[in-house]
Amino acid sequence: MNDQGTLGSAEGFSVFAVDANWPESRQVTGHGYNRATGDIHVYLWFGSPHFDPQVEHVTVFSASSGNTEAREALERALEIYYHPVEESPAAGLPATEPVTITTDGKPMTFELWRNSSNRYWVARGCVESTEVVLSGSEIEPSELSLVRVSDLTSFSNSSASLG
Repeated sequence: MNDQGTLGSAEGFSVFAVDANWPESRQVTGHGYNRATGDIHVYLWFGSPHFDPQVEHVTVFSASSGNTEAREALERALEIYYHPVEESPAAGLPATEPVTITTDGKPMTFELWRNSSNRYWVARGCVESTEVVLSGSEIEPSELSLVRVSDLTSFSNSSASLG
């Protein structure tokens, strides 16, 4: 991503975001580009501008296919949503269930992990050459509508620098 908020290029990579109907804050919370491998990723936050995990929120992570950061993002999301009360997800992931999430106007099947003791959830899917990891609470993932974005200048930036 360059200083103007325009995405770098990785073959077939797209950034996905919750559609424009989202009523709360929309923020870029992280990004990365590896010049050697061409891997690219972007984290977006939709929710309280103060990152309050107790109110309705969604995190959308988009990564180029095969990017190791996608696996790490899934592990971090599961640790956040299954810790500290429950046993570590490293002891074995709970069973997933399919969930349909509208993505670019089409129904797409994602894997969904739910936390049975609260309303936290984590979902993972692949849209063409982009791996997408979602996490959130207080909203059902099937109610989300994801869209491709090519310009992030309308998002608040919680990162110190996007260069």
